[in-house]
Amino acid sequence: MPTVLVQGRIAAPHAPRLKRFAPDGWDVTVWDPSSDPVEAFEPLALEADVIVGGGVPIPWPEVPNLKMFQIPWTGFDFTAPAQMPTGVPVANTYEHETTIAEFIMAGILEMRVGLRQLDCDFRAGGWEGLAPGVSPIHREVRGATLGIIGYGHIGYETAIRANAFGMRCIGVRRSQQPCPAELAWLGQNDRMDELLAQSDFVLVACDMNDETIGMINAEALAKMKPDAVIINVARGKIIDEDALFDALTDRRIGGAVLDVWYNYQMPDAPPVWPSNRPFQDLDNVILSAHRSASTEEMHERRWKFVADNCARIGRGEVPENIVFTGTGAASGDVGGAGGIG
Repeated sequence: MPTVLVQGRIAAPHAPRLKRFAPDGWDVTVWDPSSDPVEAFEPLALEADVIVGGGVPIPWPEVPNLKMFQIPWTGFDFTAPAQMPTGVPVANTYEHETTIAEFIMAGILEMRVGLRQLDCDFRAGGWEGLAPGVSPIHREVRGATLGIIGYGHIGYETAIRANAFGMRCIGVRRSQQPCPAELAWLGQNDRMDELLAQSDFVLVACDMNDETIGMINAEALAKMKPDAVIINVARGKIIDEDALFDALTDRRIGGAVLDVWYNYQMPDAPPVWPSNRPFQDLDNVILSAHRSASTEEMHERRWKFVADNCARIGRGEVPENIVFTGTGAASGDVGGAGGIG
């Protein structure tokens, strides 16, 4: 009987979902570091055809049956080929892009309409003595330009929704690609300055790597329109923290919608604040705790994808979404996946 091992503090609680979706004839086992001893991992890994999760206990145990390591989310910056058993494909999972696109559109609309403030004002003052037809005005998104940095899955889903609101969408990405119908133009990173200058909303949706860390710095922010809003759903460190805080404080840009941060709370670690600067004190920002993709529907789609990838392995097919293949030493000598678990 083929076996899939769900392991790690993030993945283990979702094992019941995988059991619902698992291919016929597959056994689902679970190792949860919050309740199971480390010693219990090795015998489970020994039998596994697929391991699902993030970081594993180090060093890697023998895994003679392992045919795939499946990450049940998108980011894989916590590991690398040399940290995975030789020849084992490592796949990731998307299914979050429509959820995040809805979050982005909510942020865009809130920045233009100001529904939170309209509600507060009405609760506090009612009509405020104003007759019909006389009231403060707000803005609309129709005709605004959305610039997408790192045009990919999230960018596509956001663009088609922004198009439905009458917005103009443009984008840049690392590799060359024909311009799709939902964009006015799509360029490579050499058109970044053009995107920043044209955009009313700048969406950061690119990968974090050595080239993109700090990519949006003071110089880049200075190229934005003075009323433009920057939205970050990628990784916090892509935008220089001090430069962003100063630009917002000095009103050199219009605002920000931030869902990703510079400091993260880790298990069994002292409490940490998400940022090193007091973004929470600013009135031109919308802040959330890395929750843009957190919906029940998204989790269902992800674990259905994980089950389908297990089925592909069972049929002897190549799994989808392979991000790299392990190049580490023989089993038993390989360092663990580390990091997120």
